[in-house]
Amino acid sequence: MPTVEELYRNYGILANATEQVGQHKEAYQVILDGMKGGTKEKRLAAQFIPKFFKHFPELADSAINAQLDLCEDEDVSIRRQAIKELPQFATGENLPQVADILTQLLQTDDSAEFNLVNNALLSIFKMDAKGTLGGLFSQILQGEDIVRERAIKFLSTKLKTLPDEVLTKEVEELILTESKKFLDVTGEEFVLFMKILS
Repeated sequence: MPTVEELYRNYGILANATEQVGQHKEAYQVILDGMKGGTKEKRLAAQFIPKFFKHFPELADSAINAQLDLCEDEDVSIRRQAIKELPQFATGENLPQVADILTQLLQTDDSAEFNLVNNALLSIFKMDAKGTLGGLFSQILQGEDIVRERAIKFLSTKLKTLPDEVLTKEVEELILTESKKFLDVTGEEFVLFMKILS
């Protein structure tokens, strides 16, 4: 397991490589291995893994899995750091998966963590509303009760705060189509869905 010094050294290698970052796979692997270390190493890994993620597509699954493990760490400071950085993984086909993960993380009882999850979801919503909705609606359909409830609340409160360029006609139609699948809901959920649809 790499030490804090080794993590910083390998971070330096990647940061200084500019155009040739992708040629330093072993340095990135050391950073990925940081998630197996102690508290300090994990916090650094939670920061460094997303920073260079896009340069190593062949390690994408390992990087996302490492970050997810950090999102579930026992230490709240590590979890918060990992959650805060999650939107950096929301590129291309990874975005619905990141939205799905963030939606699952809405079940946290830690208020600061909950706010980080909300902010992360909003930031990826602005990148790709349709992809984010895919992740949210998959959890509303199949997630645990608390996740489902909080995902519906998220949509009912946050959608109206989004600018028009995010909530396009196409996105509104997707929300309408997906919401129709949930007509078998509780009274409270029905009210929330009506808020979403309005």
